[in-house]
Amino acid sequence: MKTSPIATLGATAVLLLAAACRDAEPPAPDPEEEAVVAVVHQLFEAMRTKDSTLAAATFHPAARVGRAGENGISFRSTQGLLEMIAGPGDEAYEEPIWDSVVNIDGRLAQMWTKYAFYIDDTFSHCGTDAFELYRGRDGWKITQLVDTRRTEDCWYPPGREPEEVGEAAGSES
Repeated sequence: MKTSPIATLGATAVLLLAAACRDAEPPAPDPEEEAVVAVVHQLFEAMRTKDSTLAAATFHPAARVGRAGENGISFRSTQGLLEMIAGPGDEAYEEPIWDSVVNIDGRLAQMWTKYAFYIDDTFSHCGTDAFELYRGRDGWKITQLVDTRRTEDCWYPPGREPEEVGEAAGSES
């Protein structure tokens, strides 16, 4: 069977494109995207270290937090979250995130990410965090954080999967 010159040219172009893509450097990180992610990580570091002042610095003054559940969605000010962070006791709150997607348009950003929540290294629950942020004179601030929460059919951060399904159940906080 004879190969046409167009087919040969097409195959050559595909091979050259594949070689060029293989040797291409990954795109440079977007500084704005990195800044959005840094604010979210600052909030989780504040939770881990029980630093409500550091946490408060991540929020816009009019920010709110919400929970989207089976029975609807509810919102409240950030005060309750800040009180939980500063609360009594030595519990460490850890919320690893992964598979994050960040979208930015001008001064508006969204970050959607999977999370798992641990209290003193004990799994509590998992879900999705949806952040909205606004970039003002003092940088990116969270204007809204809405999450889902569940204790069944959970996902876990890479490397922290429970050995048995029974270990995944935890109490909600």
